[in-house]
Amino acid sequence: MRSRLLPFLLLAALALIPALYQATYFLHIFILIFFYISLSTAWNILSLSGKVSLGHAAFFGLGAYTSTILFVKHGVIPWIGVFAALGVALIGAVVLMIPLLRLRGPMFSLASIAFGEVLIRIAVVWRDMTAGSEGMTIPFQPGWLNMVFKNNIPYYYIFLILAAVSVYVFHRIYHSSLGHHLRAVAADEEAAQALGVNTSRAQIIALLWSAGFTGVLGVFYAQFVYIIDPDFAFSSMLFSVQPALNGIIGGMGTIWGPVLGSVLMTPLGEYLRSYLGHLQQGLSFFIYGMVLITVVMIMPGGIVSVLTPYFRQKTPSPDVPPERKAGP
Repeated sequence: MRSRLLPFLLLAALALIPALYQATYFLHIFILIFFYISLSTAWNILSLSGKVSLGHAAFFGLGAYTSTILFVKHGVIPWIGVFAALGVALIGAVVLMIPLLRLRGPMFSLASIAFGEVLIRIAVVWRDMTAGSEGMTIPFQPGWLNMVFKNNIPYYYIFLILAAVSVYVFHRIYHSSLGHHLRAVAADEEAAQALGVNTSRAQIIALLWSAGFTGVLGVFYAQFVYIIDPDFAFSSMLFSVQPALNGIIGGMGTIWGPVLGSVLMTPLGEYLRSYLGHLQQGLSFFIYGMVLITVVMIMPGGIVSVLTPYFRQKTPSPDVPPERKAGP
């Protein structure tokens, strides 16, 4: 019972933070944490099958550009643009299905990177639609319909809800038949097929869930930063590598791994860029990389693998009285 109430208590406590402390930078850090929890969890859905995607920036950029183009050029509010972004991101997932089913290991990761790079070139060349390298600026017209606000408090609650929904959806997938099939594929795809698991179907559904949620996140983040361009919207470092690192450090293929990874690495990255970036070029990235290497070496299974034994409750077998378990 306590384990079920804990997430709700944590969510309620987080919801009270803006009422207690409204410093802009403080809320900004929390918004980034919630955003990366959502993005890393979306990435983690596909990793359940053992496939490591490094091209999720493609789905993010497709969603961000779709909503922004509709809003800036056609006056379609982002709340409606979310559904268009979802559809376009799913179309992008259909394109990535071919390497998903045909390639394994690092070859699929390389194919996913190439997919994102191709979309960057398209966004740069297709100036009539995307404004090319100059990018597009979202007009500052505050209001809930436009998803534009004068301060960070509404964004705080929006991204908090997105983080909670993403973790909940992943929890349902993880404990569903799809989740069991995906973990079977990750363990041994041939053995899973021999047991009657439709491995192709399971991987395709996981990719669609992952890509769709990532595309939707692109809409909300574009409204948060007000401007997008090809290098930003399809940034592999921000929207492909970072969620993958969060998932791997926290615990890839686990429910709370992306959450722990995002909570640890997001503030660290922002702190290093803010306070060390101006001292020596590349120093912040060097320290960040050393922290990553240290965490991976000490905890190969992620932070979750270290914390899990402390949360397991050892209960006696129901058919053996507790006082007899210690007997010979």
